[in-house]
Amino acid sequence: MNLYRFKGNFKSFLFVLAVVMALGFLYYTQTLVNELQRQSEEFLKFRIKIFEQNINNETLQDLSFFFQEVIQQADYPIIYTDADNNPIYWRNVDVPQYINRPIPEDTLRYLKSLIAKFDSENQPVPISFQDQVLGYYHYGESPIIYKLRWLPYVEIVVVALFILIGYAGFSSIKKSEERYIWVGMAKETAHQLGTPLSSLIGWVEYLKASPDRVEQILPELEKDVQRLKVITNRFSQIGSLPDLQPENLHRIVEETIQYFQKRLPRQNGRIVLNTHLEDGLPFVMVNRDLFSWVLENLIKNALDALGENGGEIAIVAGKINAQKIFLEVRDSGKGIASSDRKNIFKPGFSTKKRGWGLGLSLAKRIIEEYHGGKIFLKESHPGKGSVFRIELKVRKNTA
Repeated sequence: MNLYRFKGNFKSFLFVLAVVMALGFLYYTQTLVNELQRQSEEFLKFRIKIFEQNINNETLQDLSFFFQEVIQQADYPIIYTDADNNPIYWRNVDVPQYINRPIPEDTLRYLKSLIAKFDSENQPVPISFQDQVLGYYHYGESPIIYKLRWLPYVEIVVVALFILIGYAGFSSIKKSEERYIWVGMAKETAHQLGTPLSSLIGWVEYLKASPDRVEQILPELEKDVQRLKVITNRFSQIGSLPDLQPENLHRIVEETIQYFQKRLPRQNGRIVLNTHLEDGLPFVMVNRDLFSWVLENLIKNALDALGENGGEIAIVAGKINAQKIFLEVRDSGKGIASSDRKNIFKPGFSTKKRGWGLGLSLAKRIIEEYHGGKIFLKESHPGKGSVFRIELKVRKNTA
C-alpha cells in the first residue's frame, strides 16, 4: 500500500512540477516579449523625436520625408492621421494606398476601426511642428512580437500533445506488459505445480499397484508435498514485501543443486552441474523460497542455452568486499545475441519458441525490489556461453 501511495504522490509531484515549469516558461517569455516591445516603442519615439527636431529647424514643405524614413521602413502595421484622426498614410495593413484620390467610405470606416484597435494596444505618438500637432502616428504590434507572444502557448500545446501521446504509448506498453505478466504467471504456476503433481500422481498409481511399498514411497510423497508448499509460498509473496532472514548461501545453493541433479536432461549431450563457493561466506539477508526460485530460473536458462549438446553449468560465489557478495551462474551454451541483451529482463521477452519470458523478469524483481541487490548479464559470447551475476549485501553484525 505504501508503494502505491508513493507512486501516486510521485506522479502528482511530476504533474505539479510540469505545471510550474510551463507557467515559469510562459512568464519568462512574456517578460522578454514585453521588454522587446518596450525597446521597440522607445526606438520608434526616438526616431519620431529626431524627425520633429528636423522639421522644426527647417521650413516644412511636406511630409514626404516622414513618409519615406519612418512609415516606409516600418515592418509593423501603422496608420498616420492628421490632427483630426483622418487617415493619410498607412502601411502593412490590408488596404491599398489612396494617393491624390478620395478614400472610399467603407475603407475609411475600416481604417478608423484599425486606429481604435492600435490605440488600445499602443498609445498614439503625436507629430508636432512649432508646438502645433500635425498628426498622430498609430501603430500596432510588430509581427515578430505578435509571434513571440503566442510562441509559449504554441510550445505548451505541442509539449502537452507529446505528453499525451507519450502517456498513451506508455500506457499501451504497460498494459501489454501486464498481459504478458498475467499470462506468464499463469503458465509459470502451471509449470511449477506440474512437476510435483505429476510425481504425486505417479506415486499414487504405484501405490495402487504395490500397496505393500507404502513405507518406501511415503518419504517421496512427503518431498513432493513439501515442494508444493514451497511453490505456494513463493507465489503468495509476489506483490508484497517478503520477510528476509539471515541465510547461509551455501545451504540454499546445495539444496537447489540437489533438486536439479535428479532432473537434469538425459539426452545426447552430458550436462555437468558444478559449484565453486568460497569458504566462509557471510550470511546474507534473503527470503529462502524466493531466492532459490531465482537460482532455479537462472539454472533453467542455462540448461536451455546448453540444449541437446550438453555442457557445463557452474555456480560460483565469493566476496566482493566486506559489505557485498556475488553469486554467478555460468554456462558453456550458445550465448545471447547482442541485439537481445537489452531485452532479456523485460516481461514477455523470450528467445524460446515455447517460452513466456517471465523467468528473468521475476528474478530481477525478486533480487532488486525485494532484496535490494543487483542482477545483470555480466558477459556473453556466441558459442561460448553466458554469465549471470547477482550481488547482495552482507547481513550486518553477523558476529
